[in-house]
Amino acid sequence: MSVSEKLPENLCRTCRYQFQDRSDQVLHYKLDWHLYNVKQKLRNFAPITEEEFDARCEDDLSSLSGSDSEDDDGGGVEDLVTSQYLDDSPELSNAVFVGPHIIFKHQNFFYKCLSRLLFSSQSEISDEILTETLSKTTNLDSQNNLVYEGRIAVFLYSAQHFAGAVYENEKLLLHKTYHRYTVRAKQGTVQGIRDGKGNAPKSYGASLRRYNQIALFNDIEKLLIDWSDTLNGCNVIFHRTAVHNRHVFNKVKEKIDDKKNKIRTIPFTTYRPTLKEAERVYKLLTKVNKAFQKDFDDALAAKKGSEQSENGGSRSNEHSSHQTKPVNPNSIPNSHLKHRPEKVKPVQTSEVVEQKEVEQQFFENPENVYFKILAAIKSQNHELFSSLLSELVKFDERLENENTLLHCCAITKDPKFVKDLLHKGANPELRNVNNKTPYELASDKEVRDEFRRYMGLFPDKWDYKTAKVPSPLTPEMEEEQARKKAEKKKAQRAAKNQRDKQKKAAKKEAEKKEEEKLIAEAQNLRMRQLTPRERCLLAAEGRLAAERGRGCVSGKCSNCETGLDGLVPFERLEFKYCSVTCVREHKDKL
Repeated sequence: MSVSEKLPENLCRTCRYQFQDRSDQVLHYKLDWHLYNVKQKLRNFAPITEEEFDARCEDDLSSLSGSDSEDDDGGGVEDLVTSQYLDDSPELSNAVFVGPHIIFKHQNFFYKCLSRLLFSSQSEISDEILTETLSKTTNLDSQNNLVYEGRIAVFLYSAQHFAGAVYENEKLLLHKTYHRYTVRAKQGTVQGIRDGKGNAPKSYGASLRRYNQIALFNDIEKLLIDWSDTLNGCNVIFHRTAVHNRHVFNKVKEKIDDKKNKIRTIPFTTYRPTLKEAERVYKLLTKVNKAFQKDFDDALAAKKGSEQSENGGSRSNEHSSHQTKPVNPNSIPNSHLKHRPEKVKPVQTSEVVEQKEVEQQFFENPENVYFKILAAIKSQNHELFSSLLSELVKFDERLENENTLLHCCAITKDPKFVKDLLHKGANPELRNVNNKTPYELASDKEVRDEFRRYMGLFPDKWDYKTAKVPSPLTPEMEEEQARKKAEKKKAQRAAKNQRDKQKKAAKKEAEKKEEEKLIAEAQNLRMRQLTPRERCLLAAEGRLAAERGRGCVSGKCSNCETGLDGLVPFERLEFKYCSVTCVREHKDKL
């Protein structure tokens, strides 16, 4: 390439792949082919073409998401369905491949799922095999959703973690997880690979890791042999394992009938092997979404456009495939960075344009009743909403993103819209493109309670388990909740009043102590300011005042009952007397 030649904007500068549109660009950046070439570029190696990448996929099956192998040539690539339009995929009348997915027509409906769920490789598929596989492994529910029915095993093994689970019709049959210390902290390599590089350490920790690695292999092999009868009845067995650990599945392969290539790798990134991760992987593998005629046509047109672009750019790919020396970054021209050509608009087929015009006319036409209803919901106009509902016959019409009117009302924080739609007969079981029911989209408590109230009134009308409505809410339950809430508030008020009283009493006590302290400090200050003579006089006055106080005693003598007013009485025990004679006489009486 000459320095003056400018690279087009819609070109991947790593893979030299030209995009058709924006969606094709986003899809390409998620491909394992692109990720592998990025790794090659970081290691200063030349990128490879699609054909070379496919050839390596057949021999090298290392993981792109945290594999334990460390090769010097940039690492391996996964044996998975790469997210690109394969040239060698067969021409099917009712199916088309979109990366790792397949869009197919079944009983007059379109669906989309991972092709690895149905077939081990795309080259094996034909219309007859596709129809036969769908009839054996899938079923339609009441909402025309395609449900995968069959037994699937999922195994995840990475370094020192292992998780295995067997599911059948979304039910967990068997599961087991292992964890052993085989990787040194902050090192990221199992002990066996580190020993293979020479100079194996002889520390106690290294010996422990070697023992744990062997023990983990033995545990996994024993588990797979014990589960061999169950695995033999599985439709598909998925696994994610690094290349150097694949031998752990050799014994189980001998006991499993793998004529239909039921043992397959997982075609997407996984995380640390746990039971929760295995469940997530199972749900993603068996997820079958609804699709439309528009999606099928777009995928077919994109595949044809991709084939044309690859035929036109075969020379450039052939040139890049013969490069064996590392790429010199200084040899790449940077003149194109200063010039950004106009964006190339994607070419749209007549069917796509017609479909968009129909959708625009449907959703943006002010005369359309659904447009008016959505406007009423947005403006919180209940009267207009109620009047428009009377004009509708079908309340479960699919709108944007497969949402129904009930989905749109559940997003708002007004429960009245939801109540009106439910009582008109709207179906709460329907799911949108994100597989969410209206109840799951409701973020407001009052809106969620409206679904529960309807469940309490009509418990047998819908499958509320499918609608994700947890439990009914009856008037008696609401009264009980209100009573408990009132009691709770009353108890909170009583506790608050008690705390206020305690605070006031403590404050009053503190003020009293502070006042006594100030008085005592004032008296001490006054005493320190007096002379010794004044202190003596003050003490004498205190004694005289005490004697006067004792002299002013009221009452009668305990012996003769003479009044003691103005006298200083004689005291014995708790008795008081007017004279010594009365003391003796009263003592003799006692």
